[in-house]
Amino acid sequence: MPRKPFPPQKPAGGQQRQRSILELDRFNAASLRQWESRSADLNQLEDVLHFSIEPARRQKRQELIAALQSQASVQVDLTNWVRIVTYQYSREPLSSAGSLHGYGQRFNAGVDLDANILNPWPALYLAENYETAFREKFQLEHDGNVDGLSARELALETQVSHLTVFLRGNVTGVFDMTGHEKLDALAKVLASIKLPQEAQRIMKRLQLTNKDLYMVKTGKQLHDLATRKNWRIKPVQFGLPAESHITAELVWAAGFAGILYPSSKGTGKCLALFPERLDNGSYVELRDQPPLDVRHLRLDSDTAGQLAGWDSLPVNYRARPK
Repeated sequence: MPRKPFPPQKPAGGQQRQRSILELDRFNAASLRQWESRSADLNQLEDVLHFSIEPARRQKRQELIAALQSQASVQVDLTNWVRIVTYQYSREPLSSAGSLHGYGQRFNAGVDLDANILNPWPALYLAENYETAFREKFQLEHDGNVDGLSARELALETQVSHLTVFLRGNVTGVFDMTGHEKLDALAKVLASIKLPQEAQRIMKRLQLTNKDLYMVKTGKQLHDLATRKNWRIKPVQFGLPAESHITAELVWAAGFAGILYPSSKGTGKCLALFPERLDNGSYVELRDQPPLDVRHLRLDSDTAGQLAGWDSLPVNYRARPK
């Protein structure tokens, strides 16, 4: 929350003391108590928003799914698309196992999210070219740096090997989220859900405005939340699914094979592919001749069960979403 900084302390004589280290912040007991109070309010606000709104979403679930199903799916040609995987998993470059661990990724939920809130499901993430794949993996262009730190250093993977694989394939039944137009029908249904009064009271305490927090009313608002917002904030800070998780779960339930969306780190496109939703004619395969120990060269409806990644989880997590 915005707050006034404490004024810098000056030594006797009025001369500004030369700092030998970089001071990041200055606080006292009163400000700590204020932060704790606001942190508790923020936690309560997120809980109220999710657990008060979720029943309304559940009540409208069939209407929400129907709104998505009213939109035509697209076919995606995957010629020369790219996937970058950590070398440790190079024997299964077409596996979605990694997406099931932790909190998942932008358009799928992982096992660290409470299954009572949202069941996990796998997704295979692909990019339309090498630069986009690199930016998505390391959150920076391949030759870029921040304050002298490379993308690998910023990702804390300077000593970790990676494998780049070029792909080919064709997938039908994909939901196109490269623009907001196909989300307009979904947003129209969501617009009927009102902001809970308890949330309004907490917002007033926190001095939040409708610009800081609002209910989705348009496809563009929903598109920006799903494709641009940092999706990790809600899972990591509050243990709750991100807006992109909730939207993707509806797309998954509507029967689409994946989500085509713009990269948040560049101008390219990405695909979150749901392997268990592939139809008989859809496939993704390695473009080049692989090493002999690569287990699966092709992902399709026949191999989806083996490549979905459920077997990488402890037995008690191996439950498909309902």
